Formats: sequence, structure tokens, C-alpha cells
Amino acid sequence: MKTAIIYYSMHHGNTKKLLDAIAAVHPVTLISVTEQPQADLQDFDRIGIASGIYAGSFAKPLLQFIKEKLPDNKPVFLISTSAGPKDRYENSVRRQLSRKSGCTVLGSYSCLGFNTFGPTKLFGGTAKGHPTEEELDGAVRFYEGLPDV
Repeated sequence: MKTAIIYYSMHHGNTKKLLDAIAAVHPVTLISVTEQPQADLQDFDRIGIASGIYAGSFAKPLLQFIKEKLPDNKPVFLISTSAGPKDRYENSVRRQLSRKSGCTVLGSYSCLGFNTFGPTKLFGGTAKGHPTEEELDGAVRFYEGLPDV
């Protein structure tokens, strides 16, 4: 099964660390939407969508990429890192996916990520030490548990 993971990972590279852990043991194609804005996803069987959380949402450049480049009828999965409570930041990407015909979400994985944005920088940041080895392993297990399509 040919899988691509499109991603946006900035600041501390928290999300990219999860993707690198997956790519170390599985043949996935990682596509940075900032470095490969013209990437063609048509030939992939499923698409991962991964982002740090910025102002309560998946990154705007990633959402724009989905709008313009994600083909219809592709199964997708979501991966995110944030400094706050997990699993509450998917609304932005799910709204974008609802505009695509036949894109079904196979599952999602989220974990904490080190954050020094804004005033948190003054006291050394939040979620220090994240993602942990356990969270990296969790991302790999999540990927391994995705259904074949």
C-alpha cells in the first residue's frame, strides 16, 4: 500500500519527529507542504495529514494544501502534536476534508509537543520533553493499526 504523509512542522519539529519514527520502520513518503507545495498525491493509496497545532488549528498552509491538492476519494488519517489537551484540534482539518468527496478518516493520533510560542517562552515553554519515546512508539503503533484500504 502506497502511503504519503503530508505535513507542516515548525518551531521544534515535534510533528516531524513522529513522522520520522514511522518512516524509520515503514515505507511512507513524507511530503512537507512548505518544501514541496506542488506535490502530486494522485498515485497514493492513502494520505496522512500531520501538523502541529497553531492557534487551536492544524496549520493554515497545510489546510490550504488539502483544499488545493488532496484528491477526492482518498482514505486519510490524522496526526498532530500540541501543548494542550489532546484530540480537540481536529475540527479545522475535518471541516476541510468534508469538502472533499469520498475522503474518509481512518483514525487519528495526537500527543503533546514542546511549545515555546508567545508568553510560554518567558518561563521555558510547556510540554517539555515531548514527544517522548513512548509517544513516538505510540505513533508507530497507531500507523501499524490503520486498516488496509
